[in-house]
Amino acid sequence: MFKNKILDFYYKSNNINYSKIKLRKLLNIIKYKNIEDIMNFLGNFKTKGARLLKEIILNAYKNFRRQIESKPQNVYLKNIIINKSRRFKKIRPVSQGRANKIKKQFFTLILILNQEKHKITKNKNKWDKR
Repeated sequence: MFKNKILDFYYKSNNINYSKIKLRKLLNIIKYKNIEDIMNFLGNFKTKGARLLKEIILNAYKNFRRQIESKPQNVYLKNIIINKSRRFKKIRPVSQGRANKIKKQFFTLILILNQEKHKITKNKNKWDKR
């Protein structure tokens, strides 16, 4: 019954210590693209986020290949989800008997891989005059 249906593969990476805002800029560029194209694209960046993202996507792709038990031809990154994770709070003493709070945030990254290319559809509203 479900032989022809291609299912999504979910990969979760926990406790990433990097800025979500900086990483979202990269994620919006690489979403819905082929894994090989993403690896070539991220290889040209020298930022910490690009190296981190490349390592996570490579691990997800290896797990996807292991689950399929053959080398898939075209694997696409269908979606990327960023969720909050734990937060460390420290107190740093400063002058005159005061203290500053330092909040170190972590987040969780969920990748969804698929063998079908995602079709991007634009929602037209009634105010769009094209």
